[in-house]
Amino acid sequence: MDKFRKNNLSDIPIEEAHGGSGSRQVLVKPEQVTSKYFEAMTKGFLKSGGVFDWHTHNDTDEVFIVLKGHGKFYCEEKITEYDEGDIVIIPANLKHKIEASGDITNEYYFVRVRAK
Repeated sequence: MDKFRKNNLSDIPIEEAHGGSGSRQVLVKPEQVTSKYFEAMTKGFLKSGGVFDWHTHNDTDEVFIVLKGHGKFYCEEKITEYDEGDIVIIPANLKHKIEASGDITNEYYFVRVRAK
């Protein structure tokens, strides 16, 4: 692994995420850092009305930071609205989904870290 790395968002490809309901850029991969707990940092995109459907990250905590847009975050039986600037922390093994609303494509940063 190189000791120093520099990338630009425009050089990172955008790929489908969650079965094509949204898309993402994988900004940082585990093999690019020295932490044994880091899993990924991605930038997610979700069009208005789109859903990152119900899913769980096994043994992985997730932090999601809302860059643009607003919508609803569903966590098991709880529903909360999110807006630009919100930070949501999702403990490992918790079933959740994200639903974008409004009239713009929502953008997020996601950071996933292994809990064990």
